[in-house]
Amino acid sequence: MKNSKQNIGKQIKKYRVLSGMTQNDLAEKIGLTEKQISKIETGVHYPKFENFVKILDVLNIEMKDFDTGLNVQNNILRNSILKIIYRANDIELRHYSILLKQIEKIFKENNLNK
Repeated sequence: MKNSKQNIGKQIKKYRVLSGMTQNDLAEKIGLTEKQISKIETGVHYPKFENFVKILDVLNIEMKDFDTGLNVQNNILRNSILKIIYRANDIELRHYSILLKQIEKIFKENNLNK
């Protein structure tokens, strides 16, 4: 696991440096402290998923282009949906949840999962 943390941290640092940002610049843009960014970049901590999405957004990186070292299917459509969800406010999230549950029910009832 430590290898994945270090790999993710190194990539975040690489893209941050390429964008000309300091750790403090990135921290301010995503609502973390410089110390938290440092711990992420050195592989001490994984970023929370919502912060990871913010980091990708601020650094203008697509999730499909980011090598997490994890067995996660990178899908452009999935990534765009995740961005919508993580940018949503509480009211929007409630509506998205209701809609997704209804869609899931329709898929199960009609055996459309294939």
